[in-house]
Amino acid sequence: MYVLAKSNSLETLSVYDKNTLLSLLKDHSAYPSLEEMVGMNEMEGNHSFSGFRDMQLMYYYIHRPTHDDETKNRTEGTKKEYIRDLLQFFTFLQVTMENENDAPISSYLKEAHKRHIRSYQEWLKNLIRKDGKMGYPSSTRARKTTVVKSFLQWLYDEDIIKQPLPIAFKKSTYRKEERPDRSLSLNKVQDLLHYYKDHPVNHALLIILFTTGLRVNEVATAKWSNVYYDATVNGGSYFLRVTTKGNKRRDARIFNTTMDSIKRMRQLRGLKIDLDPTDDSPLFCTNKGNPYSYKYLSNYIIRIIGATDFDWLKRKEGNISPHWARHFFVTYSIIQKGIPIDVVQHTVGHSSRSTTEAYIDKYLDKKKDATWGWDEGVFT
Repeated sequence: MYVLAKSNSLETLSVYDKNTLLSLLKDHSAYPSLEEMVGMNEMEGNHSFSGFRDMQLMYYYIHRPTHDDETKNRTEGTKKEYIRDLLQFFTFLQVTMENENDAPISSYLKEAHKRHIRSYQEWLKNLIRKDGKMGYPSSTRARKTTVVKSFLQWLYDEDIIKQPLPIAFKKSTYRKEERPDRSLSLNKVQDLLHYYKDHPVNHALLIILFTTGLRVNEVATAKWSNVYYDATVNGGSYFLRVTTKGNKRRDARIFNTTMDSIKRMRQLRGLKIDLDPTDDSPLFCTNKGNPYSYKYLSNYIIRIIGATDFDWLKRKEGNISPHWARHFFVTYSIIQKGIPIDVVQHTVGHSSRSTTEAYIDKYLDKKKDATWGWDEGVFT
């Protein structure tokens, strides 16, 4: 991996295929070597990032610690998102700038202009996606813009680029009216669970998502040793300890029925079902005994839900992903069961109340309609 720090061969995306490049960027083992280069540059009176090429700058930015408290630095999941978005932006720059120039380009980042930023934002809105739709949703554009803008701001603050490229971005907003409707009723959730009642793996995956509100990556990375029984809470219950966004701990309550389903699945996979704090086998695994990757598990759940072919699925916009289960957990808890928003916020690990409210904002808007205070009878 130290080739990243000592070679220019990674400086064009044509050298490696996409998967190889992604693998190199995810591996943080080259960071100490790049940090050493920064130190040597400063000792010799040179610019801190003298000799760094585009891909090295991107790598350094992604992996650099930003906080003295390690738990507050970027998680591996966040780094993967940054890699994806920054690599897409870099690829756009490379293709655009090479179409403009016949002469070799030594640095796409340093030679970029504001017009390239404006073109990039337009491209995010107008590209034709794999599903045939035009452009990314406003929420996705806002996220990608934030990541790229923060990277360019860092480059500018470090005097690596001379153009104030961040100011070329138009404001990117995500209006709540544009949020997709991810609502699922209890009847629809029951439809899905009943459909797979005789399929141990699919039933266990669905029931844990719908009854805990866990994120799919939290389920994918969970280990059997993370499951325990606490007899001191309300007569006793099973819990699953997970690490959430921001490296926070959550102890998600596991229903007895959910636990029974998990045990059926583990028996099918040839795994132990007795609680064991030393058993670090994956909570869920493939038929080869390997843990699920986050992306594979997410796509798998989309496929098994789509395979049920219920009529109501045809009326939903887009695929039903694992995140719909999290939406169900929040909306069912607040709207159907009347659980206070702050309790639900704490349960699912949202950092702010407004994030939880965003899951139910359309319902809250309808509740605030002035006509609930009217008497319908006077209009007969």
